[in-house]
Amino acid sequence: MVSRLRNFASFQVGWFSCVLGAANHRPWLGPIVVLALLTAHLWNREDRWEELRLILAVGLLGFLVDSLLGYAGILVFRDSVITEWLCPPWLLALWLNFATVLRNSLGWLVRRYSLAAPLGGIFGPVSYYAGQEFGALRLGVSLPVVATVLSVLWALLVPLLLWWGADERE
Repeated sequence: MVSRLRNFASFQVGWFSCVLGAANHRPWLGPIVVLALLTAHLWNREDRWEELRLILAVGLLGFLVDSLLGYAGILVFRDSVITEWLCPPWLLALWLNFATVLRNSLGWLVRRYSLAAPLGGIFGPVSYYAGQEFGALRLGVSLPVVATVLSVLWALLVPLLLWWGADERE
């Protein structure tokens, strides 16, 4: 229980570092903090190589998802690198950070996909909306359209990622 609470607290530190760093024109602050958090997370794992593979796979998927959302104009990123629609490093760091909760503080949702889907459909969009309210990004189209797209996307992603990250030993 303590490790799950510590994992959740670590995730929150990473989330706020990324979002507030991006909002305050310090987009590299979050990735640096998340790198430190990931190092500590992996150091404490017996299955660190499996966990690292999951983190990198989720990061790649998230980078592609948010880049597509940027390309479609649904998300508008500040401090873009290379091109305005490409997922910025601070948002990639958020995805890497999110991967650390799949087998930990969100582990109780594994095999409870009918609960994970609506929770993802609610809290995924809320996270992006909070990012906009803090000033880290902008929602590029009307709120109802963004909420619908992100709700459907996250209702699919959270169960998929939980299934993908499920520990075979459980």
